Amino acid sequence: MATTINRLLKSKNISIVEVAEKSAVSASTLRKAAAKPLESWSVRVLNAFATGLNERAGDLLNMLQPKEYKLDINDKNQTIQGVYVSDKAMYLELRGVIEASHLEGWNPTKKDVESVLDGVLNPDPEEVKEIMEIWESSDE
Repeated sequence: MATTINRLLKSKNISIVEVAEKSAVSASTLRKAAAKPLESWSVRVLNAFATGLNERAGDLLNMLQPKEYKLDINDKNQTIQGVYVSDKAMYLELRGVIEASHLEGWNPTKKDVESVLDGVLNPDPEEVKEIMEIWESSDE
């Protein structure tokens, strides 16, 4: 965790001494805390870093805690992130696209999958027209 807070401070061009001055918590206390896991920090230390970074303590906590992500695909129930896709062929196509995009770094939420599915089921006529024009011009 120390590297995360130190990287964040460095990216904002803020030193621990500056955080100490802004927060009235000693630099030595902040250095010791930065070297320890986030779970061992006191509320006072978290608030001090948040003050120094001009963040709310809860927002800073969210930035510092690792976020666990799981791509939840259930072939038996035909769900992706809990979103049911009734058509088996469409489910398999969406699964392939979402898995490929996930490998490229996209971590889709349930809302993202719902949006993709809605786009497939209810395509925007203007987008379809643009795509058709692109395909037709590439045939020439």
